[in-house]
Amino acid sequence: MTPIRVPNPVLKSLLALAVAALALAVTASSALAITAQERLCRTTVKKAFLVSDVKAQAKAIKLICASKQGAAGAQGETGPAGTAGLQGPIGPTGPTGPTGATGGPGVTGATGQQGATGAQGATGAQGATGTQGPTGAQGAAGAQGATGATGATGATGPPGATGATGGQGATGAQGPTGPTGDKGATGAEGPTGPSGDKGATGEQGPTGAEGPTGAEGPTGEQGVTGAEGPTGPTGDKGATGAEGPTGPTGDQGPTGIEGPTGPTGPTGPTGDQGATGETGATGATGATGATGPTGLAASQLVPGTLVQTGNAPAIGTAVSSTVSCPEGKILLGGGARVTTAGSSPPGNAGFITESYPSAASTWKATAVVATTLSGSQKIGVEPYAVCSA
Repeated sequence: MTPIRVPNPVLKSLLALAVAALALAVTASSALAITAQERLCRTTVKKAFLVSDVKAQAKAIKLICASKQGAAGAQGETGPAGTAGLQGPIGPTGPTGPTGATGGPGVTGATGQQGATGAQGATGAQGATGTQGPTGAQGAAGAQGATGATGATGATGPPGATGATGGQGATGAQGPTGPTGDKGATGAEGPTGPSGDKGATGEQGPTGAEGPTGAEGPTGEQGVTGAEGPTGPTGDKGATGAEGPTGPTGDQGPTGIEGPTGPTGPTGPTGDQGATGETGATGATGATGATGPTGLAASQLVPGTLVQTGNAPAIGTAVSSTVSCPEGKILLGGGARVTTAGSSPPGNAGFITESYPSAASTWKATAVVATTLSGSQKIGVEPYAVCSA
């Protein structure tokens, strides 16, 4: 038969009862042989230790309680300690108690006061204005050349093809930034927003009823203390008893140490913007900056050499030409046009494929034949450059 583990308190009670029964049996039969009742008592107590049998336990208790206490005999010598019994299996874990209700949220701490605005530092003194240098003498105006005679007006040629868009000119230098005006006064701080409502406190669960107290059995003689058995699993927590009446109010204790300051509450909404302060006085005019380099006073158009294809060129034939600025002049831009020649050439005989600055002061253009030409028909390309005067 496999032993079944019983709770530790019950095991200790049965052990005490068994020892008391055996002591009573020995006292009653000190001059007689072991009786049938004693044998039955021993057998029943052994069964009570081995099985969780309610009837066997009740029978052992009945025999123990029915025994008559005889005169106490002399105490025998202490016997050797018996070997420890096998530990029974661990009983099942009791059910988990219900979770208590969650408490309501804590009160939000008050918003801390805003610190005072620091004083604005004094404005530093403005440096003295430097003296302006003397204006250089203006050179003498050159003599105006004689106006040349107007040449005869030439015959109007056929409209030329639209030239490619010229490159964008360089961006001029950015003027100096004006002085920054004084900062206006800070607007008044808006009112602090209201604190949120406190959440409701959850209801307390009902208290379970207290179980009845069992009858107290008779006290037997204390036997020899046995070796302590292994600790059994912790039993389920008993139900909470009913709350007793409230006792009288005690004297007021000393004032406790002040608790730590609660966390700062959330920042209130931003107040309305204050009225715009008056415009500060205009600061003193700064010193005049140094004169920048002299810009271009004028430009000139420099035409390039007209370069043509041969008569009746094939479609895709290309022709190129370049033009350069005079020495010491700066290339500002350029362009080109397609020309046609021969007997009644079509208007769309060619087109510009490239028009760009091929060097620092040189502009290049290329035209390509776009349609079938015959006889003396041909196309040409004439570039031009825009240079500083």
